[in-house]
Amino acid sequence: MSSSLSLNTDQILEVLSLSKNATAIYVGEDIVIQSANESMISLWGKDKNVIGKPIEEALPELKGQPFKKILQDVLKTGITSIGESIPATLMIDGTLQTSYYDYEYCAIKNEAGLTYCILHTASDVTERELNRIALQKAKEIETAQTKALIESDRNLRSFILQAPVAIALFKGPDYIVEIANNKALELWGRELDEVINKPILETMPELRSQGVKELLDHVYQTGETFSATELPVKILRDGKLIDAYINFVYEAQYDAEGNINGLITIGTEVTEQVLSRKKIEDSKASLLASEQRLYQIISQLPAPIVVLSGPNQVVETTNNSLLSFWNRTKDEVLGKPMLEIFPELSNQPFPAQWKHVYETGETITNRERPVTFKTKDGGERLFYVDYYYQPLTDIHGKPVSVLATVIDVTDKVESRNLLEDSADALQAINEELAASNEELANINKALDKSQSELEQTLNELKKAQDVLLLAIEASDMSTWTADLKTDELIVDDKAREIHGIPKGEKVTLAESLSRIDPEYKDRITTAIGNAVANNQPFKVEYIFNPIDGGSQKWLKSMGKAYYDVEGNPLYITGTILDITEQKSDEQRKNDFIGMVSHELKTPLTSLTAIVQVMDMKLKNSNDVFMSGAMGKASIQVKKMSNMINGFLNISRLESGKILIEKQVFEIDGLIREVIDEIQLTAFTHDIILSSCPPIKVNADRDKIGSVISNLLTNAIKYSPKALQIIVDCKKIDENNVRVSVKDEGMGIKPEDIDKLFDRYYRVENKQTTNISGFGIGLYLSAEIIHRHNGKIWAESEVGKGSTFYFTLPL
Repeated sequence: MSSSLSLNTDQILEVLSLSKNATAIYVGEDIVIQSANESMISLWGKDKNVIGKPIEEALPELKGQPFKKILQDVLKTGITSIGESIPATLMIDGTLQTSYYDYEYCAIKNEAGLTYCILHTASDVTERELNRIALQKAKEIETAQTKALIESDRNLRSFILQAPVAIALFKGPDYIVEIANNKALELWGRELDEVINKPILETMPELRSQGVKELLDHVYQTGETFSATELPVKILRDGKLIDAYINFVYEAQYDAEGNINGLITIGTEVTEQVLSRKKIEDSKASLLASEQRLYQIISQLPAPIVVLSGPNQVVETTNNSLLSFWNRTKDEVLGKPMLEIFPELSNQPFPAQWKHVYETGETITNRERPVTFKTKDGGERLFYVDYYYQPLTDIHGKPVSVLATVIDVTDKVESRNLLEDSADALQAINEELAASNEELANINKALDKSQSELEQTLNELKKAQDVLLLAIEASDMSTWTADLKTDELIVDDKAREIHGIPKGEKVTLAESLSRIDPEYKDRITTAIGNAVANNQPFKVEYIFNPIDGGSQKWLKSMGKAYYDVEGNPLYITGTILDITEQKSDEQRKNDFIGMVSHELKTPLTSLTAIVQVMDMKLKNSNDVFMSGAMGKASIQVKKMSNMINGFLNISRLESGKILIEKQVFEIDGLIREVIDEIQLTAFTHDIILSSCPPIKVNADRDKIGSVISNLLTNAIKYSPKALQIIVDCKKIDENNVRVSVKDEGMGIKPEDIDKLFDRYYRVENKQTTNISGFGIGLYLSAEIIHRHNGKIWAESEVGKGSTFYFTLPL
């Protein structure tokens, strides 16, 4: 080639500088930048001042990166280095940024074959590389998500098949049975091959006439959960339709797009419990009506009658005829022992006779017996009486009172005595005696009628007692009665066995209460005290340590106090049921739920992390479908996580694994922390702390914080159209602090207030159908407050809002 066409070095550099590709030339061991065009300088984020400087002086951020070493190797070996999608961190506009490049370090050699410089060309392929990485990550996430969903579905099916209650899944608008466990098949009265993969209403046609199809259609079409307690239905048993009672829930199931694709049903048959309870309630009503009729008859009888209760012969009721004979008022006698009213009777035979009738149940009848009463002026007066003492028994047949009929025959006796002493007065006495006899005949006639009515009432009372005993025996219950005057506890043979009371040994109510587990003793004592004070029944469950040293038992006791006519409590009677096996079943159920919930948390945690990563990666993506799908998946995963956490907390609570770890802290500070945390996501409501001075309490800070959080989130959920929530905190006395959360929402009906803190209870109406929840939060909150020896309650007015309160000891 002619030398006239050769380019000198400067010309070559000028040509390279005009290239659109990033180009640079390096020389020497320190890799000095001999030349770099605008594209390369822009790629580095520098200016032309880098020319003539060693590369790590011009670009100090390259220290610790491999590029200088690679360039030195090319210079030494003469071997060109080529890289694809190589990451490099450069200082661009004052910020370190990592990008990806394709590059070539080309060794430029002289005629002797020695490398005297390096030609560097580079292309920024960051976008291409990031797209490749994102695609690879998406494939990995998709694979992991598919695996997690398969595992989750497998766990759900295992949970349903092993569940201790009836559970089934129906798919599609025809409600085809996809899964049904043994409990469901037992409840339906069907075999698995009769129902699986078939429409439930075809395999169980008896349900159509009972409105079940309409319920299923409503839940499937609206997504509103339906639940029923003790619902009467007709179900198949041994080929015949029978009447039964069931508790059940229908709840909609959704696909990944949020569309309803099926239903889940959970149910339990409670026929035996409902029938037993109804028998007992009917028997108690009959017994009470008979008692009321007895007292009404006694008060209206013309014959003088009194009922003496207990071993001390306390006047329980009487009538005007006998009060007139005694010359006393009701206030002077009711509720008092006879010997306190008439101490002069202590040396006369009547107290011993009352005692004999009370202890043996035998009847005593005597005529024209003398009795001496003291007059109000301090004197004495002799009377003659005909009397009839008979026992009144309780439902166990044990005498509890003495019914005494007393007729004053003093005039008759004195008239007869005068007749015997004075023949002269015979005619007058005969006339008087005839009148007395006529009067006495009338009295005896009235007495015979009253006695007949009384015996009829007693027979009805005995019949009611027999029916009640049969109902109690059928329900495997036992009975007990506590005399509030003597503290004696009377139990039947079944209750004696449950309490471990040796045969023939007596026991008091106080002794029985002392055998209750300390955790429940105060609660039981308070329930009985409230029942006596407020004339209302009580129902309690507790752990009892048998008197004979046997193993602990779970007992369920119900009772009611009874009073004399003046309203003074006489005794408490009730029933008791050994629920140890039921509690064991519940514990096994809770353990099972806890185990399943815990097993589900691991794949759920992985799924949550995958969804979150995918959601972050797709945040700036143009793929609207994938972004929306990840959002929906995140919502569904969060719902499942909340449900599992709720079941886990209930399982821990009822198995005693939730511990109260108390510490001294300022509750006003905790309230402000919870408000700040919730306010971050509660954009529709202002949470206002109206007043809360510094108050120190000794409690479990985390658990009290969860109670406050639950009340605030509920207030927000159930007041969607309101704008503010008001929180208040104050000391109500020297020993207690009260916290309240008030909303201006939909309010709660009076009949729902007392059930709010029951497990799984939710208020069901049109306004709450689209509000999620399982009825767990308030139940857990109530248990936490009770374990702090505090109180929790709610006040509400429909349409105006609700206020929830709780108190804590300082």
